Amino acid sequence: MPLELLYNKIKNTLRKIDMRLERAKYGYIDKLSNSIEYFDGGLYDAVYEASCKWPHNVALDYYNMQITYKDMIKKINKVAAALKAIGAKKGDNITICMPNTPEEIYMFYAVNEIGAVANMVHPLSSEKEIEDYLNQAGSKIMFCIDIAYTKVEAIIKNTSIEQVIVVSAIRSMDFIVRAVYKLTKGRKNHIKKDQYVTTWDRFLFKANKYIGNPHTRVDSNDAAVIMYSGGTTGKPKGVILSNLNFNAQALGAKYLVPELLKPSHSFLTFLPNFHAFGLGVCIHMPLYFGCRVVLIPQFNAKKLRKYIRKYHINILVGVPTVFEYLTKLKMGNKELKGVKGVVSGGDMISLSAKERINDFLKAHGSKTVIENGYGLTEASGGFIFSPRSVAEDPDAIGYPLPDNDVIILDLKTGKKAAPGKDGEIVVRGLSVMKGYLNKPEETKKAFVEVGGKKYLRTGDIGYKDEKGVFHFRSRLKRMIISNGYNIYPANIEDVTLKCTAVASCAVVGREDDLRGQKVVVFVVPKENTSERAIRKELNTIYKKYLAKYEIPREIRFLPELPKTKLAKIDFKALEQL
Repeated sequence: MPLELLYNKIKNTLRKIDMRLERAKYGYIDKLSNSIEYFDGGLYDAVYEASCKWPHNVALDYYNMQITYKDMIKKINKVAAALKAIGAKKGDNITICMPNTPEEIYMFYAVNEIGAVANMVHPLSSEKEIEDYLNQAGSKIMFCIDIAYTKVEAIIKNTSIEQVIVVSAIRSMDFIVRAVYKLTKGRKNHIKKDQYVTTWDRFLFKANKYIGNPHTRVDSNDAAVIMYSGGTTGKPKGVILSNLNFNAQALGAKYLVPELLKPSHSFLTFLPNFHAFGLGVCIHMPLYFGCRVVLIPQFNAKKLRKYIRKYHINILVGVPTVFEYLTKLKMGNKELKGVKGVVSGGDMISLSAKERINDFLKAHGSKTVIENGYGLTEASGGFIFSPRSVAEDPDAIGYPLPDNDVIILDLKTGKKAAPGKDGEIVVRGLSVMKGYLNKPEETKKAFVEVGGKKYLRTGDIGYKDEKGVFHFRSRLKRMIISNGYNIYPANIEDVTLKCTAVASCAVVGREDDLRGQKVVVFVVPKENTSERAIRKELNTIYKKYLAKYEIPREIRFLPELPKTKLAKIDFKALEQL
């Protein structure tokens, strides 16, 4: 055993040196290789390879329980054998309705190992939503967190589900943590044991009955994941993403932002696995490179400082609201010294917020600045990242990952826009989905042909500058057209935040008989501030920084902005107020 440990220590040291050499070679956008050899295989295969390189690195850290890469692969293999034992086969759509727990990781990669497709569903979805997702995918097997089981039980007869595997979030917790959790937060979930339902332990026991190797050879372009998105319009649709989508994203990010992806780094993973950005950037990407993934099933912003200190977090990935909260925490001068990377995605971040966050990071010992990630579910969650060289550019989202062609389409002509001119962001390449599940017409509408090539429409407005850096303006749906002028809500929100008494804000367009649309701003005031004084200050600020047609016609005050399940501002709810 000592010789094996010595061998692995030397092996991992050599790989760290190799990573440093690659970082020096590919640290800047102009030094990217013209030809990248992408991983040929599935998501499981990529993580299995990582386990061979870094077997003794901690892969998963969950409430005082650490699972090494070697042990994680063993557990995934056992789950894969159990799946085969209950009749799962290549091409099946197996539903996973779980928060971030080790069991979810095992199941996700086991589904991929046997060549099936993981149908990812939000545990907080309503009964009807879960029923719709199950029926869209035609799933026969479902893996479910116990707290969502009652909803599943109510609709299971309306679906094709034949087997539900139920597990608790405390299953992999340390014994003491589990005991405390049961006393303080434990729920008594009455699981009805019948032909449909089995517990996690009983399910795993079935692996003993399977003889053979559960691994199934899959192709890079095979479907791997189904995630749900409303796209640019309409009812949530199943987005089919391939093995290559996520594997290419991981390798491409290493070339673009190599400083984030070291085997010694720890990622704080609270973005959910049923969100493409969370699954791709916070789970698969770090596991691809031997990093440690600290799993947080239910994020609590008030515990953010505790997470960073306890787990010695190096990489923080989240939505803007999380980093806004970070700046309100009381921390020591060197408390963020270990934070090497901060990536914001999932929503627009204002210039003023960016400056506040960067100042906070610097004041507390971190040498990094907040970097943007940009994408959408239909493009694997993220296909544009901002390397450090452009991170401080106000609205820059950066460069596309290698082998992704991004262009800007003029909103009026539909042709390629000139540098510096606004238009719709469209993309083609390795990040783009295979299509919508069972919806060929919707898939067709999602693409546009430019120069004989098909590009995915993002529904977002941006521009490309003379240096080739892409900038984000606004969601196309959020763009307000008033008296024929294009108005970008993000710009007005940024100006609104110049008022020191405003804690947060959001801008929407409302129908107006005279102008077509009028601008309405919703403001959350800071404590002990006067609404009247805020209105007066905002009117002065708007006159100074906005064109006359951009100035909001209505200012409304709220105690807080409504949020979606993913902690984004719920603009649809605001439009109904």
